[in-house]
Amino acid sequence: MATLAYYPSQQHASLFRAKQHQHSANQLEHDTGVPDGFPEKLHSPLAWTRDEIEKRRDDWIVELGSEDIQALGQALASFEALSVDLSQISAETFVLPAELARRLRNVSNEVYNGVGFTIVHGINPSRYTPEQNVALYAGIAAHVAPRRGFLDRGAKKVLCHVVNALGESAGEQDKTPGFTNGPLSFHSDMCEVLSLYALDVAPEGGRTLVSSAWQVYNDLAARRPDILQTLADDWVLDTFADYSKFPPISTPFIHKVADDKVIWRFSRYPITGFSARKRNPTLPPPTPAQIEAIDAVHFMAEANSMALPMQKGDMVFINDMAILHAREPFSEGGVFLQRHLLKFYLSDPEQTWPVPPAVADAWKKIYGPNSEEGVRNETWSVRWGAGQEDGWASNG
Repeated sequence: MATLAYYPSQQHASLFRAKQHQHSANQLEHDTGVPDGFPEKLHSPLAWTRDEIEKRRDDWIVELGSEDIQALGQALASFEALSVDLSQISAETFVLPAELARRLRNVSNEVYNGVGFTIVHGINPSRYTPEQNVALYAGIAAHVAPRRGFLDRGAKKVLCHVVNALGESAGEQDKTPGFTNGPLSFHSDMCEVLSLYALDVAPEGGRTLVSSAWQVYNDLAARRPDILQTLADDWVLDTFADYSKFPPISTPFIHKVADDKVIWRFSRYPITGFSARKRNPTLPPPTPAQIEAIDAVHFMAEANSMALPMQKGDMVFINDMAILHAREPFSEGGVFLQRHLLKFYLSDPEQTWPVPPAVADAWKKIYGPNSEEGVRNETWSVRWGAGQEDGWASNG
């Protein structure tokens, strides 16, 4: 089997580009078109190039002024006065002035139908306690996309602390890529809307990179439709868990859901493994065509990516079905947990896309009830604690 790394090296990138140049010169005969039923091209603001998106800053950043911050503080105080559980946070219990609420609702439309991501800028998390930061984040998120999703395999936890759980230690560790200080390859988190709140950022590196998966689709449709066919076929994904509870998953990486939409649910990690988490040798190894496909997605996304200008206190909302994201490696300068993000999986029932049965089943587990009584019982971890990084469904 060809070698396959979680995060490809520059040498690997050079070899890939040389192979693609050779392919362009030869134009293989089997490039006969996009997968059956898939669009020849995705026509949408969700398909963009780096040059285009960098010029459209006003489309993807919401600046909060002093009056907005004051209104958020009042909403937070009113919610705290209710003395209810965090699971009760909603647009009705975290009440904002109509104009601010309207601007946050517009974020949802931009995420689902616009460029696919928005940064909300202007909050200073140092002004709030850990409990208040979580409530503030949840309250803002409730106005953007009101339905929260479970992030863990056990379908209990709705809030994740994204930290470097290894500290500055080196060597192989049994952690997923997201809980280290290494780079994350381009991937999606298998939800509708991915949201992050930067309680603090790394002094060096650690920026989140975004790239239009729909632009990757269009580029592949024009140059390598055979790779789209490979992505649309079933892949066997390792769960790196107890197979009696969480068996391997067979699923495509791209799904056609309507005449004008394609959903990406993509990650190298279940194919390559990471560090001490090796792919189970009893699973079928990736074929040369599959290796080329996941390399193509990574390198094409990387070439068209933009680093989000996120600062401490910023929140970002990302369309996880149409935008791929990655992360730079980072150093925390010897300060444990210097880079600390909170993460939600969100959904807006007014904007949600039609999905095929396989995705609908996943959405039901993430966004639906988690009890036999048909209700949702949410677990909120307000503070990070050692071991919290284990058991998450997708991290890299």
